[in-house]
Amino acid sequence: MTDLDVTVAIRDRLAQAAAGTLAALALWALAEVWGREVLPERVWLCLLSLVLVQSGATLALAGPVGLMRGAVMSLWLSLPATLLTWSVASRFDPASRLLQHPQLVLALAGFVFVALPFLVVRAEGRGRVFAYASLFAATWETALRFVLAWVFVGLFWGVLLLSDALLDLVGVGVIDLILEKAVLFYALSGAVLGFALAVIHEVRGRVSPYPVLRLLRLLLPVLLTVMALFLAALPLRGLSGLFGDLSSAAILLATAAAAITLISTALDRDEAHAVASPGLRASTRALAILLPLPIALAVWALGIRVMGYGWTPARLFAALSAGLMAIYGLGYCLLALRGGDWTARLRRFNVTMAVLVLVASALWLTPLLDSLRISTASQVARYAEARAELGELPIWEMTHDWGRAGQAGLEQLRQLAMAREDAGLIRALERARAVDSRYLFETPELPLTEDLVPGLVARMQVRPDGAGLSAADLAGIPQHELQSWRDGCARPLPDGRPGCALIRGAFSPAVAAEDQAIVLFLDELGGVRATHLRRNAAGDLFLRPAGDLRQGGELAAAPDLLMRALDGAFAVVPSGQQALEVDGMLISPRD
Repeated sequence: MTDLDVTVAIRDRLAQAAAGTLAALALWALAEVWGREVLPERVWLCLLSLVLVQSGATLALAGPVGLMRGAVMSLWLSLPATLLTWSVASRFDPASRLLQHPQLVLALAGFVFVALPFLVVRAEGRGRVFAYASLFAATWETALRFVLAWVFVGLFWGVLLLSDALLDLVGVGVIDLILEKAVLFYALSGAVLGFALAVIHEVRGRVSPYPVLRLLRLLLPVLLTVMALFLAALPLRGLSGLFGDLSSAAILLATAAAAITLISTALDRDEAHAVASPGLRASTRALAILLPLPIALAVWALGIRVMGYGWTPARLFAALSAGLMAIYGLGYCLLALRGGDWTARLRRFNVTMAVLVLVASALWLTPLLDSLRISTASQVARYAEARAELGELPIWEMTHDWGRAGQAGLEQLRQLAMAREDAGLIRALERARAVDSRYLFETPELPLTEDLVPGLVARMQVRPDGAGLSAADLAGIPQHELQSWRDGCARPLPDGRPGCALIRGAFSPAVAAEDQAIVLFLDELGGVRATHLRRNAAGDLFLRPAGDLRQGGELAAAPDLLMRALDGAFAVVPSGQQALEVDGMLISPRD
């Protein structure tokens, strides 16, 4: 390399290291404000999406086209991804529950990963954006660069941890300062990632995905053999254990996805790089011809499940995946059967399917294909048409997982149950709101013992002074919760007072202060636990664990905290929603 080349290389390395550092610091800042009254959760999610996609795409493009141009070009991907995040986050309250739905997160990730090669080809000017050879190369080269860069980041931290252990032997703890500060961890990781990507781009002529593709091709005859054995054994085994099981459909679809990947790697970017041996070419064609069969079985298994139990978000996502796989399978099979220049036509077909997957991923994140709304409508219709009994309705999921659409569906179910005088469904709806555990919801509730509620009313210490507690306030609370509070009251504090307190306050803006409270009580280990309870205007009960969001939402406190609360040393302060502040700890309901 000439001196000029060395100078340019050092400049690019430092620039990409700086870009990685800035991206990592942005992620650190978002992590720091999470759970605080700084940003609305919907805005926070959009900023997280913007930072992740913009920084990832910028680093992917920085080597080939330069950092500044890569940052500008990346906006073509990060802005649509952010808008889709804004759209899908509107389905939930709070918006952060979006992160509990892997189908939605996978759809957003799929949109980004499928769109990125198109952006790389466009930015690098490799030719037509829809040219398969360029897209194939961009996909595998970009993936390999990031995999190697992340491996280097892992090695960097491995060496740093080893260095820390070595220096600890002589009492030098300099590296401890780096390991103890989250901001330094983020910044160093980002800098190392950007630096590694720059170095890998410099040696791109020696770093090729070709060995990986060659190894993947060797798996193609193995998968073909396994699939042939499965199809041959299926008539002998029977279909009763296969159909109607969502996990069986998932295995079949995953097998089909693996087959599509191996066929694509075998055909490579063009004929010059495709498999040349007759055995591998015959295996590739045979696997393409067999591909529709496992996909058809998956569609059948999924269809039986849907007809029996209706739509859920998971089944809808499986149906979308199965539909895309069916198009893949039929296309591959027909092209392979047609013969002639079938490999060239299959490569063009892959480009069409990539665009279709891109569109489907985007639609999944828009109101046009709202899986929560569709699933809710399906389950309500099943009950309205007497096609589902109480035990067949996903009541707990609608209450806790299906966002705003699920809440609207619960109200519809309540109205139907009241019209039919279905006391069992009404009780189930109330119980689903009262417990935050699927296990507790599905566990039959024992009848209350006669002295449980009166005993709690007598022993529970209520604050502020003058606030009261009656048996009606405890109506509808599950027995296991009441027993936990009673047991806490039976455990004495160091000063002899009962280990329980009910503190009223406007912790949630949804209801008035007199209709909600936080209960503090001692657990079996002597620590303080907290539960937030509230009733809405209709009398519906809601119970949630409460804790300090700054400590991950958990409450881990000594009995001193409860004693100070009983002494009146507390305040109701803002923390996203109102929180109980005792002895420097913020106790607020966890959603």
